[in-house]
Amino acid sequence: MAYSKLSQFDKVDIVYKAVHGVEIKTSVLIPKHLRSKPREGYPTIVNWHGGGFIVGDRLYEGWLPECLIRLLDICITKSAIFIAPDYRLLPEATATEILNDVEDFWNWLHNKLPGITENWDAFPDLSRIACTGQSAGGYLAVQSALLFTELSKVKVVASMGGSIDANIPQCRVPRPRIILGKRPPPPGKAESIVRAYMKGIKNNTVRTSGDVIEMWNLVTCILQQAYLARWLVPVENADLDVMKVMEKAKSMPPIWLIHGQQDSVVPQQCTTGFAEKLRKTLPDVPTLVHLRPGDHGFEVNCDKSDGWIQDGVEFMTQYWL
Repeated sequence: MAYSKLSQFDKVDIVYKAVHGVEIKTSVLIPKHLRSKPREGYPTIVNWHGGGFIVGDRLYEGWLPECLIRLLDICITKSAIFIAPDYRLLPEATATEILNDVEDFWNWLHNKLPGITENWDAFPDLSRIACTGQSAGGYLAVQSALLFTELSKVKVVASMGGSIDANIPQCRVPRPRIILGKRPPPPGKAESIVRAYMKGIKNNTVRTSGDVIEMWNLVTCILQQAYLARWLVPVENADLDVMKVMEKAKSMPPIWLIHGQQDSVVPQQCTTGFAEKLRKTLPDVPTLVHLRPGDHGFEVNCDKSDGWIQDGVEFMTQYWL
């Protein structure tokens, strides 16, 4: 087995809810070097995984080690605990059901996890939570802090390539496009692929993981045909629209926003439009925005010593630690 950064952590998998008999889990990663320390609570990162709400899972190693400025490295150097929840995935679930999972996770974290960890030597300090996410996870991180402010008790947010504002023409209008250097099937074929998949979904199917390679063709078809935006921002549930939620929000924790300028999966306007509205509606919220050259996932080629990353980590720790 190839070297894994997870080998530097003790891992505990815990079920935080079940739906139709299917367990939905979260993983708690504790740096092994904390074993020798006295019993203590440590700052915590809660990270929501990406994958377009369709693929991936909480500890998908194709993304995890490099995701969002090397989060696992930060946990080692800052002696922090990493918590990664799963959630139900589209299109078997609805976007409303995904938000229900997010809400249930935060309820579980604050009301049930302390009882589970009462005998742990190193345990999460839930008064010091940084909430992070990439792509779809960026949306869930923002919603955790914006829609569930009092429930989540998040101190700072970081979103990398987040699909925060999906209610824009670039996301809502079906069109042929190149995604990560490749062109999806033609619109007619792409539409048939999406419809065939959805037709095959059985009632009460719960899926919390999707193989990125096997399902990537479906993901690109969904993106090209603008299904994701329609699922994510339905008119019947305003809570799913981050921009509308922000209009009623009275507060939000500091936020670090990162996006690739040539992002072909999630247009950078999904972040820049959110940042602009945040400055207008909640001008006192500390906000750091980094627009960097590159496509979706450009961060895998970045070095943690890069100046912009160091600035962002300093911004996070200022409010988190």
